[in-house]
Amino acid sequence: MNGTANQTVSVVIPVLNAEAYLDRLLAALFSQKPAAPAEIVLVDSNSQDRTREIAAKFPAVRVVPAGKFTHGGARNLGAREAKGDIVVLMTQDALPQDETWLAKLLAPLADPKVAATYSRQTPYPDANPMERYFLFTHFPPGDAVRREQREGDLGLGNVFFSNVAAAIRRDLLLKFPFDEKIIMSEDQQLSRDLIKAGYTVVYQPESVVIHSHNYSLPICFRRYFDSIYSLTQIFPKHDMGESASMGFRYLFREVWHMARHYPAWLPYYLCYTACKSAGTLMGHFAGRMPRAWAKKMSLHRYYWDA
Repeated sequence: MNGTANQTVSVVIPVLNAEAYLDRLLAALFSQKPAAPAEIVLVDSNSQDRTREIAAKFPAVRVVPAGKFTHGGARNLGAREAKGDIVVLMTQDALPQDETWLAKLLAPLADPKVAATYSRQTPYPDANPMERYFLFTHFPPGDAVRREQREGDLGLGNVFFSNVAAAIRRDLLLKFPFDEKIIMSEDQQLSRDLIKAGYTVVYQPESVVIHSHNYSLPICFRRYFDSIYSLTQIFPKHDMGESASMGFRYLFREVWHMARHYPAWLPYYLCYTACKSAGTLMGHFAGRMPRAWAKKMSLHRYYWDA
């Protein structure tokens, strides 16, 4: 496959009650051309629906019990269980847009300096305007983007990566595993570590998956609380000033976009932005507040029991 024809591919997907997605996702994966992945490993966090039953219909699908879930831990387990030379990570709610998604994702790995690549994400039809703008801004169309070591400290802006749909050389993923102790943003941590070690990470916009979320206001707050807390763990210099600088630049463009194209959404958008901002602010204090408070604000409440 575009320079990776002699390498085998394992797809690793953490799953939990994935019945609504799995039939369509597995069919799309096995329909990839010119070749489908050699195997698919589902790392299952004790699903209570038909996840295992659906998986059993596909001979090349294996289900591995996840045990105690963490974002990094489930993916590390999948990488250890995988047999392929390349591990393709996906989330259960992402869907390849076409039959060439995998080949295009793997193409940058023909360069031995490239350790990992990730796909463009486009929204599902029901995605709200805020999610659509977020995806267009963070996963734009255009040329491939190479992220490499440069002078100065590495921050989110120069290591950005997403394991919603990504391909990583398995030997490097085993050498530079996900940090199982951080609450989320493990994909940013992996990219940071690979780039610090001298490898290249590539954004490949020609490889496209459909993926989006319509977060409620409480979930929006909790997600940003966890996200900012994780970023302060991964990037020690990511302080409140850095969040404010990034946030205001993004907000200025987003407000203009919403006012111009979705004026009827503005009242809800203001509430949504307030929840994002409050979650961001509180996330900077997560490590210093009583654990019981942090647990109530967090989307991943299991983390605070560790």
